[in-house]
Amino acid sequence: MPLVSRVDVEDLCCRRDLGCIQKLDKLVVHMGNKGQYRGMGDRFFSPLLDLPMRVGSMEGMSRLRGRARECWICCRERREALLALALGLWLFGFWAAQDGWHHRRALILLVPFLLFGMDRMLAAARTVRWLWAVTLLVGWQTLSRVWGEPPLVPAGGTGDSVWVVILGVALVVVGRRGALAVCLIGGLAVLGAAVTVYSLWVFYGDPAHHLAIDRFRNVLVYSEGLNPVLTGMLCSSAAVAAGWFALRSSGWKTGLLWTAVLVVLVFGLMASQSRGAMLGFVVGFGALLLFEWRSCHIAVAPIVLSVAAYFIAVQGGNTAGELIERGSTGRLAIYQWFLDRLSGLEFLTGRGFGTFSEIPEEELGWLVHHPHSSYLTQLVLGGLVGMGLLLLVLFWSLRDSLRLGALGQSLWAPVLACGLGSLLFDGAEIFSLHSVPRLEFLLVVVPACLLAGQASARLPSPGKALGTEDKTRAPEQTTA
Repeated sequence: MPLVSRVDVEDLCCRRDLGCIQKLDKLVVHMGNKGQYRGMGDRFFSPLLDLPMRVGSMEGMSRLRGRARECWICCRERREALLALALGLWLFGFWAAQDGWHHRRALILLVPFLLFGMDRMLAAARTVRWLWAVTLLVGWQTLSRVWGEPPLVPAGGTGDSVWVVILGVALVVVGRRGALAVCLIGGLAVLGAAVTVYSLWVFYGDPAHHLAIDRFRNVLVYSEGLNPVLTGMLCSSAAVAAGWFALRSSGWKTGLLWTAVLVVLVFGLMASQSRGAMLGFVVGFGALLLFEWRSCHIAVAPIVLSVAAYFIAVQGGNTAGELIERGSTGRLAIYQWFLDRLSGLEFLTGRGFGTFSEIPEEELGWLVHHPHSSYLTQLVLGGLVGMGLLLLVLFWSLRDSLRLGALGQSLWAPVLACGLGSLLFDGAEIFSLHSVPRLEFLLVVVPACLLAGQASARLPSPGKALGTEDKTRAPEQTTA
């Protein structure tokens, strides 16, 4: 069989007549004969072309490289959508992950998507000033560990703070694409409703559990199920989001879907009998009515139907009476215990993040794992400085949510208000992935980051007010 050089093959490939193509099909390119090479280029590429190769396969590889390039360009253009999808699946872990350890280990799966959108993330970190305040807050939390009492827990550690900032920047990038941010919240609400239906079926399908006696738990988290208070918080936040989608749905099919989601989530909230979660729902839905009061009946009717269905289902029980009889469940004593031990420099700088914030069993008669208020936790661990930084970040977010609501994007104020209200009498560290309740990040940080991105894309910046154009801002998209 004849041997040809690389130059001869390229010359034949350039000639497109039928005879040359038939000749190429019969030839085998083999670069083993070094004596036939002429030119430095042939000698340089000879190790790569030492194996026999059919010319037809070279054309196939060329087509394959072309398709791979097209796929790469397509993924590159949609890197924000891929990042939103990856973040949404990870955030769903708050509903479905077995425990916090497995959920945090799943962060490694986000790394490729974070690297893929690194240019967008760097632009957001450079231009969104709200992120600077968040960085200052978590930086103070990490610094406070210097005077914390060992042994320290991971909350507020360097790795924890770095991941909070990275996830915050990624969520801001998604928020700058308004439609992606809305889809992210809506997708979590739908998946949450599916988990609620499954958990209701499994939990109350057990003969040992009765709807009028046992408080509802998410059966996917922990072997014994997620705490009823935290289960109620999940349902509360998702229900507020579902209420917004029910009000904004255009067709009757979409409206029916969101009505069903809202009914399921409100029923799960009532079954959890969590008063803190109910408070968060009332605050969030009240904020929603502030902007959508003209069409509020679309969401109010399903809520009333769901609450009525729950009380009918538990007839014969004393659910309402039990909610009142539980009183403060010892929270006033817990708050008093922590406040009595804050004085002097510790009141200014805090005990330090990572310090155990437990109350021994011999003090109050039961073991208290955390202060049962995210704001009190911030004061105890971060002092007045940490509390001031937290309030700066939160009030900044609330201001932007109200400004966005005035422009017609009324999703963020209700969702954020629901999270802030739920953490008033429960929860621990907000800007941390290692808190004991573990849900503060989903309830507050996620909506705050998404609305910060939305605000940077839609609200006028100081530079634009002075007549300078911000070229890093994402194009505005329809989010209704």
